Amino acid sequence: MDDQYFVLLETALDSEFVPFLPPLLDTTKPAEEQRRKNRSRAFSAFALHNICGVSKVDAAKSVVDDFDDYGIDAIYYDAPKETLYLVQAKLKASEQFSQDEALAFCQGARKLVRVDFSGFNRNVETRVTEIEDAVENCSHIQLVVAHTGSGISHHAQGALAELLSDEELGEERLVGTIVEYDAVRTIADLQGGKGSEKINLDLTVHKCSGVQEPRVTYFGLIKLETLINLHNKYGNALYERNIRTFLGHKKDVYTSIQKTLAASPQDFLYLNNGVTMLCDSIEPKSQKKAGKRLKLRGLSVINGAQTIASSASYLENHKLSDISSARVSLTIIKADSDGAFGKSVTRARNHQNPVQLSDFAALDDGQERLRRELAYFSIHYAYKAGVADAGGDLSRIGIDEAAQALAMLMDDPRYIVWLKKEPAILLDTTSIQYKALFPSGLTGMKLANAVRVNRYIQKRMGNESGQAAGKLDRLIYKHGNYAVAWILAKRVSSVIASAALIDEKKLTTELSSPFDKLRQIHLEKTKLVKRGPLALFRNQGDVIPLVQGIAIEHYNLKDDEVIGHKIKQQKSGQPYPEDLFAYLVSKAPQIGNLA
Repeated sequence: MDDQYFVLLETALDSEFVPFLPPLLDTTKPAEEQRRKNRSRAFSAFALHNICGVSKVDAAKSVVDDFDDYGIDAIYYDAPKETLYLVQAKLKASEQFSQDEALAFCQGARKLVRVDFSGFNRNVETRVTEIEDAVENCSHIQLVVAHTGSGISHHAQGALAELLSDEELGEERLVGTIVEYDAVRTIADLQGGKGSEKINLDLTVHKCSGVQEPRVTYFGLIKLETLINLHNKYGNALYERNIRTFLGHKKDVYTSIQKTLAASPQDFLYLNNGVTMLCDSIEPKSQKKAGKRLKLRGLSVINGAQTIASSASYLENHKLSDISSARVSLTIIKADSDGAFGKSVTRARNHQNPVQLSDFAALDDGQERLRRELAYFSIHYAYKAGVADAGGDLSRIGIDEAAQALAMLMDDPRYIVWLKKEPAILLDTTSIQYKALFPSGLTGMKLANAVRVNRYIQKRMGNESGQAAGKLDRLIYKHGNYAVAWILAKRVSSVIASAALIDEKKLTTELSSPFDKLRQIHLEKTKLVKRGPLALFRNQGDVIPLVQGIAIEHYNLKDDEVIGHKIKQQKSGQPYPEDLFAYLVSKAPQIGNLA
């Protein structure tokens, strides 16, 4: 397992499973050893939670692992499936599940199948009656090997296979295959965590009609008050797959809705575009005078968030207002909101209203994955347009800030120009820039580290601009902020990509002196360019040689003979000297001690 995901897993185990584990039986061990042991114990609960769908608390309570056991880390009986799960877990980032571990697991499984509890620890002894009932009543006994390493060793596989085919044991209920809960599945379940719960409800739709082909779709009218009640109950979960959340009180749509509800709520239907929902399933129930009742599962509003949220805000501020006559046209489509068709509907329906290209980043599954990963570190990633952007809060990251920080990690110096001249291109999901900034392998930890570094540099550049004595110096600091960040970020690239979050206090201490030295070089060299700072940093022809010269001096490469050779290597048609800049980035002296 990649180190960054291993740390993410440890964070999830510590916060979501360890607090609910049975207490360790041996508390004489050193505190650090107990912490590691609890984390390892929690991994078996993590596996059970995701394999069986059991709650985190119940999964943690199923753990029997301790410092002295028979190789069985968790025992869980799934009564509806009549399946007894026996789990052995190994929380090591790279090591294989070994033969010794398999043999211990097999020994424990044999004893439990024979209802022989001799030698087991107290965690098993206190559950003897429960386990005996499970062994007697189960129809299936499923062995689970959970690991984060490189797999199950050949000899371990042989030991497990021997148990499953042991005729002397005479246990036909043993499922013939082991459930291998490996690093790939662990990462997938980590990325799938921290999501909003699916919304399942019954909804009454007036004047309802429907079509079955080519998509199951229902049309009708719904009371605005009903939608407001949903908003108040489910909050942002109602708009999980919408490209934007509530945009705030200053938008024209909000003002227009407020006026309509105040003056003529009965006309709301005619002055509004309506609401569109996607559902995993739609099941018609009863038809009454009040309307048709539909059983909806996996509901998400993909167009109309502004309508509902603005109306809810109005009613909150005007509690005595009567809007019972306000109705909205409603379209409900059966479609997976994460699928290609659901995304195409979301994109098309939202083109009715003014949107920016960056809004459609909300349809990128990678953005939601990053949000969930960052949530493990108590960082809110606001990748949808709305009033809940980062706003300088250290526990929040906005998508604009994310793109800016990631741009500082690119080898390509043109990102400095794009950020000044056309920043919107970085969040256009169809652009090569967006795809380079947000690749599938980008982790939430790397994003958080990049943002922390960039925040420090941008804050320092802002301070320098505000304190500069002369106008030229002030403008150089103001408009050269990305150039400085691009060069300095390369000196902490190893820490940014490491398996630990950067400590912001250490960041301030360790980057202060390098920043000051770079700032001075940047100021002196930029003054030699006979062009205004704003125009300079918006011009690729000026920025590339300037950044090249500053980086060479700041990285102490003036006497490096390779530099001259690389300069001569630039190929025809290259927008910038690619080999040279790749070399400069590789030679950036690394600053450590930041995590």
